[in-house]
Amino acid sequence: MIKKRKKLNGSLNLGIIILLLVVVCYITIMLFDEAYGGRFYIPEVEDDMDVSKSYDFTEDDIMKIDDIVSEKNIDYLLENNIDKTLALGIINETYYIDEYLEKYLNYHVINSNLSYKEVVARVNSHIDVEFYTETEKTDESLGKFVILNKHYYASKDYKGESLIVVDKEYNLYDTEFMLAEECYQAFLKMYDDAKNEGFAFKINSAYRSYERQINVYNGWVEQDGVILADTYSARPGYSEHQTGYAFDIRDFPLTNDDFSKTKAFTWVSENAYKYGFILRFPLGKEYLTGYQYESWHYRYVGLEAAKYIHDNDITFEEYYEYFIRFNNPRNLT
Repeated sequence: MIKKRKKLNGSLNLGIIILLLVVVCYITIMLFDEAYGGRFYIPEVEDDMDVSKSYDFTEDDIMKIDDIVSEKNIDYLLENNIDKTLALGIINETYYIDEYLEKYLNYHVINSNLSYKEVVARVNSHIDVEFYTETEKTDESLGKFVILNKHYYASKDYKGESLIVVDKEYNLYDTEFMLAEECYQAFLKMYDDAKNEGFAFKINSAYRSYERQINVYNGWVEQDGVILADTYSARPGYSEHQTGYAFDIRDFPLTNDDFSKTKAFTWVSENAYKYGFILRFPLGKEYLTGYQYESWHYRYVGLEAAKYIHDNDITFEEYYEYFIRFNNPRNLT
């Protein structure tokens, strides 16, 4: 009996020791887990991991984007485990705007087939949301850089800037047109140079007030319905013509109902930027501008901006958002 009791006591002591070891190990694991934010786990073997994504930003990665990306957005990338390849691809795009980082990433999630360049261009043009939704009042103090489109609108009282009456010599119809003075002076230079080279055109629409645009837009809606009218006519408050820096032209004398098929168009499209004008709604950019191609519609933005837009084949939407609204690194005048 005595021998059996000793053997039983020995087994009991061993059991207690094992139990204590288990408890100590458990407590150690819990303390370690708490200390390191719940990240104590056994990683899967490499063959089973998704190698198409990389979430480990190195110090070198951060240093390379530190002057482009705010501390807030760097924290956002790290805290949300954003794919490094995706983030750096977007951040390194030419027209990247730091304020839109989350928008770019969210837009890419549902449009993963698009290039980073295209994602940036679309978000900068505000087509990541439906036209005429989430709109903003434009900065009416920007003169030739005032933007009006399906995202930015002007007040009813906005009358453009320094409007002057266009001489009837340059009008296609017996109608009084007005333009901002700076725009008008640039037009006269372009007109004279074109005429000297044997090309002629005249204005058939220029400044329009908010009230006038109501009648124009409603007339097209009555004729074609809202959906179609919105592809070629601006709603009141959203029309470029309200700035006084935009005008429509036709060749003179009239040779073709399609201005893009005239010799005058060829000359203007190749030379307008030299006078500070851009083709406002270019072919192939309809999805960014929100309007059909308009070979006749020109907008004054000044010599430097016009040359940049022409040389880099971008829209005014893209130019405005990057250079004027946020960065303006070239201090344009």
